[in-house]
Amino acid sequence: MALNASLAKFRTEFSDATARNVQHARPTNAPARTTTPKPSDGIAKRTHDAAFSDTKAGTPAAAAALATRHSGAELMTQVYTAVQYLKEKSPAPIAFDNLISYLSLPTDAQKHIPLIRRALRDSDQATYVPRAESPNGKESFKYRPQIPVTNAEELKDYLGIMATRSASGIAVKDLKDGWPDCTASLDQLEREGFVLITRWKKDNSPRTIYPDSPSYHILNSHTGLPQKIDADFVDVWSKTKLPAGEAEIRNELEKAGLTPTSQVKEVRKTEPKRKEKRRVNRKGGKTTNAHMLGILKDYSKK
Repeated sequence: MALNASLAKFRTEFSDATARNVQHARPTNAPARTTTPKPSDGIAKRTHDAAFSDTKAGTPAAAAALATRHSGAELMTQVYTAVQYLKEKSPAPIAFDNLISYLSLPTDAQKHIPLIRRALRDSDQATYVPRAESPNGKESFKYRPQIPVTNAEELKDYLGIMATRSASGIAVKDLKDGWPDCTASLDQLEREGFVLITRWKKDNSPRTIYPDSPSYHILNSHTGLPQKIDADFVDVWSKTKLPAGEAEIRNELEKAGLTPTSQVKEVRKTEPKRKEKRRVNRKGGKTTNAHMLGILKDYSKK
């Protein structure tokens, strides 16, 4: 009887608790919860999916991303993203605070901020701009391209310096690292006689540039630009053919009365000189010290 009473009491309490929970439950037609957006500081930020795409459950890289969390691999990923953002905004410097805001670091990665600053300062793809030199009054960074050129005037100065060091040209693909839209300016500099350009045959796009100077050209009196070469000269130049081989070059030189350097020179044999034998006086005779007769005693009689 006591057991039945206890069971009945438990059922009553359970029924009351269930009724109370149903009364306080959220209605199905309740409006969705909204949050008040924070005021924007004008800096574009990465989306949540872009920042954590490698840690989503179900992706192939999920296990590896979770294993390398709080490690150097994640830090280098953040530094790489920051460098790419600096390249996108080049040549303008970006304040470090704005750079961190763009990275949208999670709460547990805030401790990486000093490491990111140090990695950017040591990177050969970023240039540190102190507060005193920064236009925004904050410590900033800007992208450091492979070739420090962003306009036509800087290219002229850079080519002038490079001409004193080497005769090699500049690859246009390296120049576009810091000056993506340089093609139109290169064409204009070529017309003005400041650069020589080799081009790709398939689309005639610039391939390599070399230093030049308008002083090496005949300038047009009306336009001030280098004058184009006469078609007759180009025709004569094109029809002039060089000898095909060494034998033909030698024949042409001999016809002109010149001696080719490849001609075999006649070597004259000279007889070696004979060594004269030294004559030795072997005549017999008595040798005396005649100049010392008055000094030495004569013992010939003994």
